Amino acid sequence: MKKTIIFVTKYTVESLYSMQALLTGASNTEVDTEIIFNGASVLAMTKQFYNKFPKADSENEYTKIIMDVWSNGEFPDWLKVMTVAKQAGRLKVYLCQPCIEIFQKKLGKLDLLDIVDGKVNGVEVFNKLKNEQDFLFVTV
Repeated sequence: MKKTIIFVTKYTVESLYSMQALLTGASNTEVDTEIIFNGASVLAMTKQFYNKFPKADSENEYTKIIMDVWSNGEFPDWLKVMTVAKQAGRLKVYLCQPCIEIFQKKLGKLDLLDIVDGKVNGVEVFNKLKNEQDFLFVTV
């Protein structure tokens, strides 16, 4: 079975846009996809932080264009793209368990978005991969 695993490591415009582009490509070619949010990106999957616009890695023109397109509704935002893929049955969304625990120590209980399938740690991710025959592993 073909599978794409996307690790999102930052809660930034660039990372979320890259994830959105990869997910769109995978969905259009009927490839099952797992997205694992790690590091600060786990906050994107919480009700507390979803409505806060992600920061930019840089103030270059590319980033400004992405932010304008998302803000104006000219292109579906990253969560809408994930929701469509999820409804089609081709997407699983996981959060890094240790990262969630770290943020909860500072921020208290995190209320996760309904799109989240579960929490995983690194060992679980690599145990699942060792049985896969055909997969693409991408970090954004």
